[in-house]
Amino acid sequence: MLAILLLIGHEKIDLSSEFSRRLPLIVLMILSYLSCVKDSGFSGHNVAITLVKLLVVTVLSWAALTYLPALVQNHLSPIYTFANRLDPALNAIYTPFEWLLVGLALITCLLRFIFVTDNNHAALLLGALLVAIMPAYSGFELHSVLTLVLATSFVYAMLKDSFNMAFKDELTGVPSRRALMQYVNTLGRKYVVVMADIDHFKKFNDTYGHDVGDEVLKLVASRLNRIGGGGKAFRFGGEEFIMIFPRKTPQQALPFVEQIRQLIADYPIALREKPRPKKAPKRGTGKPNQGKTVKITASFGIAKRSSEFNQFSDIMKQADIALYAAKKAGRNCVQLAKQPE
Repeated sequence: MLAILLLIGHEKIDLSSEFSRRLPLIVLMILSYLSCVKDSGFSGHNVAITLVKLLVVTVLSWAALTYLPALVQNHLSPIYTFANRLDPALNAIYTPFEWLLVGLALITCLLRFIFVTDNNHAALLLGALLVAIMPAYSGFELHSVLTLVLATSFVYAMLKDSFNMAFKDELTGVPSRRALMQYVNTLGRKYVVVMADIDHFKKFNDTYGHDVGDEVLKLVASRLNRIGGGGKAFRFGGEEFIMIFPRKTPQQALPFVEQIRQLIADYPIALREKPRPKKAPKRGTGKPNQGKTVKITASFGIAKRSSEFNQFSDIMKQADIALYAAKKAGRNCVQLAKQPE
C-alpha cells in the first residue's frame, strides 16, 4: 500500500477518480492470478502468504496502469480502431491498453477453467466476466457491484459443491446412487437398465489392499463413464455400477456394453512395487524388482422396462438376475434378462 501511495503522490493522481477507474482492472488482474496459482490448502501460514502475494499483484497492477500505457500507446492503435468500428462507446469504457489487460485476464481465466474444470475456476471466471462489464454501466457503485460479484461467485461455488456432494460419488467421480434415483424420475416408458459388477473384487481387495481396490474402482468408473449410445453410468454401491439407456432396447444397448466390457478386460493395472530390500542383490543375480501387472474383468446384466416390470426396483431385480447368470457363465460376459418381448 505504501508503494501505491508513493506512485499516486509522484504522478499527482486524483485518488477518487483514478481508483474508481482502475479498481475493476486491478480486480481482474487478481482474479486471473488466482486462477493460475495452485491451491495449497487452508492454513494460517498459507493465508498470510496469499495475502502478501495479492498485495504484490495489486502494486504491480497499479504500476502497470500508471506507466505502461504511455510506453505502448503507439502499438495499440489497432485495438482502438477495431473497438471504434464495433461501437465507438467501447473506447469510452476502456482505453486500448485497458482492453488489452481485460482480454488477457478473461482469456487466462477461460483457459484455466477449460484445463482445470472445477467450481473454484468456474467462480473465478464468472467473477472476471462480471468485473469486466462493470464499467459499462454509468454511475455504477463499485462497492455494490464488487459485493455482488463476490456474493455471486461464492453462492455459485457453494451450490456446485453441494450438488457434487449430494449427487457425485466422492471416490470415483461418477454420479451417485442419489443421482440415479433422481434420474429415473425423468425417464419415459422405454429404457434399459444394466447392472455391472467387478469380478472377484473382494478377493482382489483382500490380496492387494484397499488402496489398490480404490484404484480399480476408479478405473472401472472411468471406463463406464465412456459408455456410448446415450448411456449414463452411476455407482450403485461397493463394486456395483448401474448404467441406464433411455429409449433403447436390450439388443440396441448390448454392443455398447460389450465395448465397455472389453475396454475393462484389456486394461492392465500395474501394481505398486514393494519396498526395496535393504541389501540390493548382487549384480548379475536375481531379477529387478518390477511391479506386477494384473487385469480385472466385470460382468453385466441387462434388463428392460416392460408392462410386466414397470417399476424401477423390479427392472433392477431382473438386471441383477441377468448379472448372476453372467457370473455363473464364467464372468467377464454380458447376459440379457429373460423377459417377454
